[in-house]
Amino acid sequence: MPVRVLARLATTGIYLLHGIPRDLQRAARLRAVSEGTTLRSALLQALREYAAGTWTPRPDGESPNRPLKPTPVTGAVAVSTTVRG
Repeated sequence: MPVRVLARLATTGIYLLHGIPRDLQRAARLRAVSEGTTLRSALLQALREYAAGTWTPRPDGESPNRPLKPTPVTGAVAVSTTVRG
């Protein structure tokens, strides 16, 4: 797919997040499914809370749930959103 097509898609709210460790992606997806939701919904809620100023992410390495050593990156997560104005 040409780069210009990807740029057009990105402006519509389709985001590809590189560098997401596969184990983190799987764990998040499993939790979402077990709670009757989707990973997309969980990510959108996190973005809403961040935008509203009710949640601030910790700098890398400060989260108690994060391993101290970097996890090998083997995948990416695609997130599609619809932006309504």
